Amino acid sequence: MIYTVIGGKGFIGSEIVKQLREAGEQVYVPEKLDEGVFTKALGTVIYAAGHGDCANNPMKVLDSNVSYLVKMLESSQFDRFIYISSTRVYMNQQASCESADLTVCAKDNRALFNLTKLTAENLVLNLADKAIIVRPSNVYGLAVNSPLFLPSIVRDSIAKNEVNMYIREDYQKDYVSVVDVASAIYKLAKADIQSNEIFNIASGRNTRADTIAKVLTDKTGCKVNWFESNVNEAFSEVDISKLQSVIDFSPATIEDDLESMINSFTELYNKHESFTL
Repeated sequence: MIYTVIGGKGFIGSEIVKQLREAGEQVYVPEKLDEGVFTKALGTVIYAAGHGDCANNPMKVLDSNVSYLVKMLESSQFDRFIYISSTRVYMNQQASCESADLTVCAKDNRALFNLTKLTAENLVLNLADKAIIVRPSNVYGLAVNSPLFLPSIVRDSIAKNEVNMYIREDYQKDYVSVVDVASAIYKLAKADIQSNEIFNIASGRNTRADTIAKVLTDKTGCKVNWFESNVNEAFSEVDISKLQSVIDFSPATIEDDLESMINSFTELYNKHESFTL
């Protein structure tokens, strides 16, 4: 079987490619504008491409999350299609299970991201057979120069010995390792799933900002500065019971992995590796 990973050089995509190759699978990672995606037999497509900067590049959000996807669904030859969405679609919702009704928050400055993800999900479910939608929660990993929240504050705790938190101390989200996300996607691709399905991929528990801050201060001795926040986001704990009913899934905890991230970042920093500050 061949696996085609769209966005295979990105954060999540590269980990998926790594795990597939380690398992001995044949993997095709198309370059941007590679016409081969419209002429070759792609096997199982894992669509890991995406963009989230709604404020500065809304057209790229639309193109990455929807437009290119439409071209593939219309013109590509594949056996199964797996689309990577996001649990951000559950923001300020009453429930976080796959069957929950969803609304888009009017005051959300990244509403376009949620709209494009939900549009893409619906297109895949309507245009592909035995399609799988996965909704990962906030994915973390050893991405040294990533602008994402966790890598950013870990970098600052080491390089600046100071972290600025522009969220409330009780702000909480679900965090899941990129290794666990990639592993779950591979297991779902191998599972005997005969209908179109949606699966959450998360740790199943929220972690508060002050819990993360305590790990940083305990491990690095850094100072944490809290600033008044107008962030209007709330996330209930993500339901992963459906995923666990189909595959073996026991995700790592953010507290344990955060210590590992700090150790790895510290080692790189001491070796004068590139940190973007």
